[in-house]
Amino acid sequence: MIIVLGRTVGIGAYLVRLGQRTIQKADTSPIILTGYQALNKLMGVDVYSTNDQLGGPVIMYSNGVSHLVAPDHLQAVSSAIEWLSFVPSVRNGLLPITDI
Repeated sequence: MIIVLGRTVGIGAYLVRLGQRTIQKADTSPIILTGYQALNKLMGVDVYSTNDQLGGPVIMYSNGVSHLVAPDHLQAVSSAIEWLSFVPSVRNGLLPITDI
């Protein structure tokens, strides 16, 4: 499980994609291989104006890279703890059963 709370660039972005579950903070947390300035320079025209256009939560959640978008740090961590409650406490253990 991975929680992205800030900009993740390069190899860090690759590692996020390898995760089983990703929680991404709603703002200032793009997951990008390179910045928008470098891409604009490479193409010779200003196509992008922010890193969020490349890897912000709107893009990454829609494409299935991020599985949950959290409004802040606390909600991101709370969601991660909730997800972990569905994992057995020991390897090959029984799944936790909770009352509904």
